[in-house]
Amino acid sequence: MSEDKYKVIFIVGPPGVGKNTQCDKLVEKYKFIHLGAGDLLRAEAKKDTEDGKLINSIISQGKIVPVKITCSLLKKAMDESGKKNIFLIDGYPRNQDNIDGWIEVFGDKYQLVTSIILGCDEAQLEKRLLERAKSSGRSDDKVDVIKNRFKVYVEQSQPIEAKLKEMGPFIEVKADGTVDEVFNKIVSELDQKLKK
Repeated sequence: MSEDKYKVIFIVGPPGVGKNTQCDKLVEKYKFIHLGAGDLLRAEAKKDTEDGKLINSIISQGKIVPVKITCSLLKKAMDESGKKNIFLIDGYPRNQDNIDGWIEVFGDKYQLVTSIILGCDEAQLEKRLLERAKSSGRSDDKVDVIKNRFKVYVEQSQPIEAKLKEMGPFIEVKADGTVDEVFNKIVSELDQKLKK
């Protein structure tokens, strides 16, 4: 792997599919640097800045934040961490605009190690999100916002999964089992990708 490039693994899938949970386990096993686009945006949304207020307004409606803001937050976090490790970026890219923005910001200065694409049926996802809502305190874990998030995912994010398959290596996992079952499926394929 080239030393002068950001080494990246994208992990994508619908709301509630377990991206964050799997990222925690992957970081523990492989020592990746985990950057959640949503986490970075939510942290920025808490700041009393123009960007923070804008992000907060967009997130509370279940919509997608402008790509320039998301990419600049990701790049800043990556630069602060250095380029030696693999960055596990979760919840990104979510639409074509995200891919265009990523390429505009990073150009050819990144290497896509693999994309991890998680899938699960909507009824099970809604149940998980409503369960999470009991303790998450997240403004986007409400029934009406959840329905809108699924709609945005189907219209904008799902088509991106095909695009990621064209961009480079990928792992596709049905995430309807237990956390460990899903993790083991990912690891069995990821170990092969990391050897290349």
